[in-house]
Amino acid sequence: MKINLIYKKPKKIKADYPIVLLDKFIAKETCENLCKEIKNFSNFDDLVMNGRYRVNKGSETFSKSLSSSPYLSELYKSLNNLKTYKKMEKILKKNNLKSNFSANTKNLSFSKDSYGQQKFNFFDYFRKTKIISSFFKPKINLDMDFSKSKRGYFRQAHRDRDTRVISFLIYLNNISKKDGGQFEVYKSKKNYRDPKLYKRFPENNTVLKINKFPPVSGQMFVFLSTPNSYHGVSKFLSKKKERIFIYGSYSLDRNVQWDLNR
Repeated sequence: MKINLIYKKPKKIKADYPIVLLDKFIAKETCENLCKEIKNFSNFDDLVMNGRYRVNKGSETFSKSLSSSPYLSELYKSLNNLKTYKKMEKILKKNNLKSNFSANTKNLSFSKDSYGQQKFNFFDYFRKTKIISSFFKPKINLDMDFSKSKRGYFRQAHRDRDTRVISFLIYLNNISKKDGGQFEVYKSKKNYRDPKLYKRFPENNTVLKINKFPPVSGQMFVFLSTPNSYHGVSKFLSKKKERIFIYGSYSLDRNVQWDLNR
């Protein structure tokens, strides 16, 4: 089995950071099969954000899920490599998307490890410190989770973890506007020169919502996970439907060092 991923005709999204929409990244029939596999999971790793059930890369549940889910396994293989990371990086650069910040991501090696684990790990934390990491060549890997969310799920405006370079969201079913659960794009009301001044979870009165999109089966959003890459999810309201999606990111084995573009 081979899943055909379509990178053609990326659409620029209005934002303060580089983000594109790939309208037909995955075919409808493939999305239906991916949805079925996630719905058939007997166990999830955690329940977060008022209604999001996740299976996270690096867990025993994730490995077992892949072994019994041929479509998810094939998708994971297609994304879990340096070539695909470079392809997403190229899409963001090729579309002349402006960014206030940039990071040196040259000479990266790809690793199968999981650097963006949700649970605290002292060794992982120690490895990410600036002094220790400076002795080693940077590595990048794919972090990923399979998710289904129910009524009540939402995400406040936020940016992703400091280890992430490129993030993406793949939607596997259609959700109508009246049911909420829309992907929201935000901008900071202030433009800081120091990337450290952008809080991971900003106060509501410090950001503006500038765009929103209802989930559409087969769509993928790809964005550079800059210090000001604020995004969120409006409250999911459906009593009957589940919101099925895949979250992924290409993460370093240390915090990304973002520099101001002058």
